[in-house]
Amino acid sequence: MARRPTVRGFRVDAIFLGVGLALIAAYFALSRGAVQNDLYDTIGVSSAFAIVLGVKLNRPAFPLPWLLFAVGNLFFAVADIIFNNLENPPVPSVADWFYLGGYPILAAGLLLLLIRAEGLQRHAGLLEAAIVTCAFALFQWVWVVQKIVDGSGSGVERAVNAGYPSMDIVLLAGLAGFFVTAAWRTPAFLLLVASITTLLVSDEIYGSTTYHAGDLTDLGWLLSYILWATAALHPSMTRLSEVQRRKESAVVVRPARIALLTAALLSAPFVVLVQYLRDRPIGALPIVFAASAITILVVLRLYGILRALESSRAGERSARADAEQAQMLLALQNDQLVEADRLKDEFVALISHDLRTPLTSIIGYVELSLEEGEPELDDERRGYLKIVSRSSERLLRLVDDLLFVARLQAGRLVLERAQLDLCMIAAQAVEEARPRAEGKRLALEFSGDSPVLIDADKGRLFQLLDNLISNAIKFTPEGGRVEVHVGHSANGALLEVVDTGIGLGEDETELVFDRFFRSARVVAQQVPGTGLGLFIARAIVEAHDGTIVASERQGGGTSFRIELPALVRSKELVA
Repeated sequence: MARRPTVRGFRVDAIFLGVGLALIAAYFALSRGAVQNDLYDTIGVSSAFAIVLGVKLNRPAFPLPWLLFAVGNLFFAVADIIFNNLENPPVPSVADWFYLGGYPILAAGLLLLLIRAEGLQRHAGLLEAAIVTCAFALFQWVWVVQKIVDGSGSGVERAVNAGYPSMDIVLLAGLAGFFVTAAWRTPAFLLLVASITTLLVSDEIYGSTTYHAGDLTDLGWLLSYILWATAALHPSMTRLSEVQRRKESAVVVRPARIALLTAALLSAPFVVLVQYLRDRPIGALPIVFAASAITILVVLRLYGILRALESSRAGERSARADAEQAQMLLALQNDQLVEADRLKDEFVALISHDLRTPLTSIIGYVELSLEEGEPELDDERRGYLKIVSRSSERLLRLVDDLLFVARLQAGRLVLERAQLDLCMIAAQAVEEARPRAEGKRLALEFSGDSPVLIDADKGRLFQLLDNLISNAIKFTPEGGRVEVHVGHSANGALLEVVDTGIGLGEDETELVFDRFFRSARVVAQQVPGTGLGLFIARAIVEAHDGTIVASERQGGGTSFRIELPALVRSKELVA
């Protein structure tokens, strides 16, 4: 960030601007004479030294342009001193050489800043600056310079007088070229623009009217001194000396750009029309030269716009082709993933089916071995067989779940509907699960208002209730509570299973119904499971045209709310 030099809390640039404006007011308050001339000279010289002070305080990375601005302004100040101390100065005089010498020095400073700011790489902007400069040069020649050249006086005198408006063209060219850089938005550059503008306006007035010391024409020159020094003292002047690199962007044909090119092309006809209406001579040769130069520059600019547009279209076509190719590859990969998923489901269904037969046999023979009528077993062997029985039943439930998911994915799940009392079915499911809850020292409670009649598949409802109640028991610590409630809702039947268990994490209430999803808290506590129970529960509910929602219970735990319509049309569940 640029430093902000201050004097007792006030910025130096603001102090200089305020004092300078006060001196300008004092200048016009004084009557014409030596004191007024001395004040004018003081403002000019102080401006040059203030620019040097700004370089010293702000320390720009590239100070040479600002030092040239100081020299240029000093040339103007010296010329003012000479002019004010000469009586009836001849033309040309020493003052003229200092005046005319200051313009190229200022223009050189602007050019150095332009080069430093990488502005020469912006060919489009430079072309537009050249177009503006040519149009200004045409106006300057026809309405100012030509009158001086065709006027009275010696050739040297006329050449010197014509040099002033010609130097304005040079200064404007340097200023217009700098607009193509990113630094033109800085306060220091805006101050430079204001300074050069006031200088050019006063020069134009001086060249077209009779000048007397103390006229308002002096206001523009004095403001130019003050504003130029204020720009040098402003902290943002360092940005004008920094390299400004801008990324290439797509061409944008704005209305302002078209209006600029159109106005430039119309400048020559406009000059001819004005001269005709004023009944003044029309200098064909300079108008032809200027019009030709402007036309060539405009054509080059339009050619650049067309090339940029064509390049943009080519880039767009290339991007579109790449996007289409990427879309084709994505579609191919998606088909491969779908096929892989199908093969996986077939494999799971096949393996699950093949596993079920031996598991059924194992469970059957273990039950026979544990029957009372069989030969007596010692406690150790009986314990081993009970472990085998429990593990086999758990594995069989897992195989049944996998087979259910496979049928679900294949769309082969058919509901056998009948008119049922949801309250009675829920009460029976709770009683069957009570031994498991008591074994874990959980309170399992049921409440319901019988009858709650629905049209549903009895086996699937028991499977739904078993999954929800088993999950609640599994994930609720000892001493907790599981509640099952059946009632009526606005849409039909209501079933709620609420527990005081470990609950769900943030943003898991929707994911919990996804296939193979397991909550982060479940994984952290290493609770066994496959993540299929709630997926199956949602599938059963949706097969009955119902809805199931999971939510965190206030105070800890989870709540599952199922709503089923009173009557449901028989249909197959489609994946």
